[in-house]
Amino acid sequence: MMPTARTLLALLPLAALVFTAFALRPGSLDARQAVIRAAATVAGVTVVFVELLSLAGLITTWPVIVYWVLFAGVSAFFARRHLHVPHLVLRNWDKVLLSAFAALVLAELVLALAHSPNNYDSNHYHLTKIEHWIADGDLAPYATVQNQQIILVPGAEYLLLQARLLTGDDSLYNLLQWGVSLLAAVAVSRCAAQLGVGRLGQLIAAAVLLTAPAVALEATSTQNDLVVTAWVACAASLALDGARRVATAGDVLTLATVAGLTAVTKSTGLMPLAPILVFWGICQLRLRPARSAVTSEAPVPSDGPSDGPSDGPSGGLSDGLSDRAGGRTGQWLRTAGAGLAIVAGMVVLAGPAMLRVNDAFGSPLGPPGYSASLSTERKDPPAVLVNGLRLAASTLTTPFPAVNGVVSDAVIAVADVVGVNPNDPKITQWRSVFPGTRWKPDEDRSPYPVQSALILSALVVTLVWRRLPPLLRGYAVMVLGAFVMTAAVVKWQDWGNRLILPAFALGAPLAGYWADRLRTHRATAAALVVVMAAAFAAGGISVAYGQPRRLVGQGSVFTLTDWQERFVRLPDQAVPYQQAIDAIKASGVRRVGLVMDGDLWEYPLQISLPDVELVAVESVIPSAPPAPVSSVQAIVCVSGVERCAAVVPPAWKVQRFSALVAVAFPA
Repeated sequence: MMPTARTLLALLPLAALVFTAFALRPGSLDARQAVIRAAATVAGVTVVFVELLSLAGLITTWPVIVYWVLFAGVSAFFARRHLHVPHLVLRNWDKVLLSAFAALVLAELVLALAHSPNNYDSNHYHLTKIEHWIADGDLAPYATVQNQQIILVPGAEYLLLQARLLTGDDSLYNLLQWGVSLLAAVAVSRCAAQLGVGRLGQLIAAAVLLTAPAVALEATSTQNDLVVTAWVACAASLALDGARRVATAGDVLTLATVAGLTAVTKSTGLMPLAPILVFWGICQLRLRPARSAVTSEAPVPSDGPSDGPSDGPSGGLSDGLSDRAGGRTGQWLRTAGAGLAIVAGMVVLAGPAMLRVNDAFGSPLGPPGYSASLSTERKDPPAVLVNGLRLAASTLTTPFPAVNGVVSDAVIAVADVVGVNPNDPKITQWRSVFPGTRWKPDEDRSPYPVQSALILSALVVTLVWRRLPPLLRGYAVMVLGAFVMTAAVVKWQDWGNRLILPAFALGAPLAGYWADRLRTHRATAAALVVVMAAAFAAGGISVAYGQPRRLVGQGSVFTLTDWQERFVRLPDQAVPYQQAIDAIKASGVRRVGLVMDGDLWEYPLQISLPDVELVAVESVIPSAPPAPVSSVQAIVCVSGVERCAAVVPPAWKVQRFSALVAVAFPA
């Protein structure tokens, strides 16, 4: 299908990103750092832009088009003197890995472009809220019974909104997570380089992340786990910059932007972000300001161990405090000021969304009890230990029940020893029972045993191995802190493997470090080849046969219609939804009430009835009352029979298309 003119408008954000990367890359700055800074700049400015549009009630197409034309034009002007591509000399192993990367990401790209958005949560709230913003012209809370649409922070949806307004549809939605998966790989590989890993190890670190089935599956999805994972990985790389030199104003601004983007995208990113910021602060306090203040932004080499921790004038974890008079006080003040700037960045980007939630529910965390349903209610060490072991065990689930039994039995045995119920509801989300047995490639649940085993092993070895560079050990402690914080906050659940991806990504550079060291021995090099082959096979199989979208086999993207693709998660409701939509279209009504149940889907109705005003006739949002039934010309029920009957006036005529879908018209 030929792209339309509006689809081509979606190239404007890509152009803005590319030109910004060149504009932010003076001669001494490495390319990966420029990409990270450009992504943070473009996304951060766009979040602010959306908030400003909302204040003016102008969330419409033309302001967005003008914004991206100006952004691309201005960035191109400043990039004109730096438009050159660095030359890379690739060795055989590099070429093999890059070829495998290309095959995997291109397969994901085909799937992302060919398949319509069909993630369950996206139909429930991610994409639904975007349609409400466009219909209302602003971001204000609206009437709904699905409070996740209002409560959950909307950073990823702000970015999807750009594609929606530029193209007029959702055809490019899947590309956001595909793109940020590459950004996460760039950041992870740069972290490896900053830790002293050679180019092969850097590529392996990126491969450990990209081949994880959960990542490969979400890379074609409209969820937000990879978006927040990318921001966390970028924050880690920026924090490692802080171990080498005193932060400049630009460094602090970029880190503040990335921290703010993490906060506004998903709360699961805050747990790994906290130890990252602590690590950065400690590094800044240990630098010698007299020497570091004049240190330029040295590039991070792409090969060899020279990109590791510095023991020279640029400082690092091995440096002592400055012995100059007043140096200690100056360091504390400088670091405290930078910390306040980072907090300010988080407030600027995430604050408006939190204020809207506070206005709607009287609390920035949403209604009472909502956070308790998702976050652990026990913080004692035994509970955190058991929760962490369960989270790790879930990522290690394999197709072999015997192996899974050994792992889960070991976790249960530890739980018994420390006196914690392995299914304590205070550390377990409702309906979830440990151990889970789902190992199949599914974007909501998929484990990643090969990649997780590599990361966990690398973390343990780094923590216990003697005579390692101080920066590497400090980074490992930071990764451990990310895992501990995640285990202390995120309840174990059947859908938890994707929620811990931000912490998981931080460990990938450690796997690259040890792979780089082991490749020099014939036996370990052979084992490494086998492991990486298994990793790429896991990622490839996930793209080929995964759910809810796949390239081959029954139900592949090439065998389903657009409507069937959208309802892979609710196949029995595809026809009833279409019948309800057809009935509304045939009636000619222009204002339709909605009765929604639980986590059922409003989004298919929104995209199929663009000329119809859809309003909720029920609401759980205190600040947004529902529309009166007397104000609508018809009602669509996507709910149980009893709930629908309780709302629809008795005199109305109800057409029921399934147990969940019905349409009602006045008699």
